[in-house]
This record gives sequence, structure tokens and C-alpha cells, in this order.
Amino acid sequence: MDENIAFEEIIKKTEKLPTLPGVALKLMDALRKEEPDLNEITKLISSDPSLSAEVLKCINSPFYSLQAKITSVNHAVNMMGFSAVKNLALSCSLVKNFQPDGPFGFDYNSYWKDSLIGAVSAKALADDILPDLAEDAFLLGLLHNVGILTLARCLPKQYNLVIKEMQTSGCAIHEAEDIILGFNHMSIGRCLIEFWKLPELLYLPIGCHHRPEKLSTDSSEINTLTQILHLATLFIDLFNDIDKCLTLGLIELHAKKYQFEDKINIEQLGQKIHDHTQQLFPLFEINVENQEQYSELLESARKEIINLAGELMEKVISQKREIESLKERITCDVMTPLINYQYFHELLDEEIYRSRRYKFPLTIVFADINDLKSINDKFGHPAGDYVIKAIADCLRKELRQSDHIARYGADEFGIILPETALEGGLKAAERLKIAIGSLKVTYDKKTIPFNLSFGVSSLPPDQEVSKDKFIKMADKALTLAKANGQNQCFAVKA
Repeated sequence: MDENIAFEEIIKKTEKLPTLPGVALKLMDALRKEEPDLNEITKLISSDPSLSAEVLKCINSPFYSLQAKITSVNHAVNMMGFSAVKNLALSCSLVKNFQPDGPFGFDYNSYWKDSLIGAVSAKALADDILPDLAEDAFLLGLLHNVGILTLARCLPKQYNLVIKEMQTSGCAIHEAEDIILGFNHMSIGRCLIEFWKLPELLYLPIGCHHRPEKLSTDSSEINTLTQILHLATLFIDLFNDIDKCLTLGLIELHAKKYQFEDKINIEQLGQKIHDHTQQLFPLFEINVENQEQYSELLESARKEIINLAGELMEKVISQKREIESLKERITCDVMTPLINYQYFHELLDEEIYRSRRYKFPLTIVFADINDLKSINDKFGHPAGDYVIKAIADCLRKELRQSDHIARYGADEFGIILPETALEGGLKAAERLKIAIGSLKVTYDKKTIPFNLSFGVSSLPPDQEVSKDKFIKMADKALTLAKANGQNQCFAVKA
């Protein structure tokens, strides 16, 4: 299982999931036809007087610098092309409809301000790097943080904790989401865009815009769009004055890494983004007070950079990557793609704390390979290792992104299921048992038989139970499962 599970759970829990406005839905349905009818699409946009007025207002603004005034949607399509008008209509429709409708404590003005900076930045970058997709880059930049909007609307209490974590620790928003929620706005945003049935040209870059190296695609266009979107997010940080010296250094470093340095001029690009956002903010009714002029911001950042030699800047960035890499090495099991015993206990401490503080249920599952020794004796230790790796990969894929799974011992796995009660944990264990039962492992042309036993224990949020007792209860459940014939699931409530 993957991030779609977290998204499906959000859908089940709330009716506040952002939905595309009616005209946008009709527009996307028309676009999905093998041969879209431009007249039909033009009529769709024109059928909404408010939307068409917003589109024409934007088109006739200094942002597009047209020589003659555009008087109708049809005129706009003929003058600017269908893609530009279509994406602008979707953009206006989204901003207009996704506004506060309840006391979520979410700053919509800041959200749309950053989204418009991202849209303008992505388009400005694409104008020089991938001009045929510049208009798509604008919509991509506008939508890239839609996962934040989704989480803030659907999980307002939990998301307030994310904001507090970010403010307290100084980490990035997606890192705070991973800590508090177990998943982040990139994965949720990707799922939502797929849910809306928008093309992969949009949802793949959105799914990894802070971590473009995670992208898996054969499309060079999508790969380049993802890199463009990543740079656009850095321009958002720059304009928000977030560690501007380091941010400017990162923009320059990644532009070089992505081989964009000969295609873009960062200083001219930044000024262009600043000027265009100032033109668009009033059109989208975005309030911006006392925004620093880009030239002043850039001069300030440059002064800081002068004090840091270029080699030192690269060293600082390199050290940050090394720290992240080191953390990954010391928390991962050496054989499998799972976390190790020590990190399992660190995460369990954190989840127990969250469970007690916020009254969330918490469940752990211990799974044991029945008689691994016999497998090693009959097929050899390399075959036993191969079985362990196959089981680890199967279990990991079957779990939610918010769950944690560790190689707890030589033949044992530990699983943490946040916000899951005993019944849900037992169902998860049964599902894992079925998945393992259907897993066929062949090594050296020999099929190796194996099965697992599962012990489940739940920590009620309203009871003070020690971590040691919690683990002992799961161990006891595992012992009972093995005693009842192996290949069984047994649950014990702490």
C-alpha cells in the first residue's frame, strides 16, 4: 500500500475535501475527449459570466502585455492560444472557489500568495527552459501545494500541530508533516490531482516537488517540469525571506545541477517574478503588505553571500546532505529497506507520546518467520536472507505510508500503526498474513515454503501503560499465535 491509503482515509473522515468547481469539472471532461472541441470549451468558459470576466481581466492586465484589448473568451483563444486560456480559467476558478468556509485557522491569503508566486515562477522558468509547456507550468505552480490546502481543511487540529512543529523546530513544512502525520502534502497533493483526473504532467511533479530526485518517469518533459517546479518553490522561499542567503545559493546550485544555468539569468528572472506577482496579486484579490522590493532583497542576499565564499556555500549544502545521508544509514537495517531496531524504539517513543497527548489509539504488531532455522538448514543461509528481504519488501508495500516497519530481530519484524485501535490492527495483521501467503519466493530454482505468525497489541489513549508492558503484550500475543498452530494472528489489549 502507498500514500493513496492515507488519502482514502482522509476522504472517509471528512466531507471537506477540496473539489473542482462545476465549470472546471465540465472543462476537464471536455479536455479528456480524444479530440477536444474548442468551440465547446470556449462556450463552457463563457457560460460562467463571473469566471469569463476574471479570465478577461487577467488577460488584459500588464502581466500579458498585449497590444490590443481582448473582448471575449473566443477572441482570447484566437489571440493567445487554447492552452493559455484553459489554464487561466482553471486557475481563476480554483482561487475563487477555494476560500474560507469555516473556522479552520488557516491563512488562505498567504496560501494563495505563495501559490501565485509559485505559478509565476514556474511559468517564468518554463518560458526560458520549456516554452511549449509554460502555460501548463503556471497551473502546475498554482496547484503544487494543494496537498497543504487539503490537509488544513480535512485535518485542521492535526495540521495546527504540524504548523507548531515547523515553528518550533525550524524544519520545512513537508518534514513537519512527516513527523506529525506520517505523510506529507506532496503525496496527498498527487493523490488529489489524480482523483480530479488531471494529467500526469501535473500530478507527477506535484508528488515530489521538494524531492525531485524521487521522481520515477521516462518522460523528459515531466522530469524537466519537476525540476522547474522545485526551483519555483525555492523562489517562494526567497520572496518570503526564508534564509535568503542559503535559498539564493540553493537556487544557483540547483540551476547548475539541472543544467539550466545557460538558459536562465537568475537575477533577471527574480525581478520578472517580482514584477509579475505585483501585477497579479490584485487581480486575484491577494493582499500583500510591505513586501520588500526584489532588488533590495537580492542585494541583501548578495551581501551575505559575499561573506561566504562559494566553496563554503557548497560545503554547507554538502554537509547538510551528508547529515541526511548519515541519518538514513544509522536508522536503516543493513539487509532490508526497513528501519532498524534502535530507530523503531525511538519512533515508538514518539508515537506513544502523541497517543497520550492527543488521545489517539496506537497499535503495534510483531511478526515472526516460523522456523527460519529450518529454511537456513535446508536451503542455506543465503536463501534464508533472500526470504527475509522478500518478506520485508512485501510487508512494507502492504502498509500505509504513515506506518513504521522495522526488522526487529533476525527473523522478526516490528510494526507501528499510529491512530489505529486493536480491531484495526488485527485486520491489518490478517491482511499482511494473506499477502505473505500469496508470496512465492524462488531461490536457486527452488521454491521456499514459509509463513509468519502475528501478535497484535493496542495502547488505549486513556490508559497509562508503560512502553515495556506495551511491547510485552505484543510479544505475548505473538507467542499465543505461534502456540495456536503458527501462521496465525492473535491480539492482546495492553
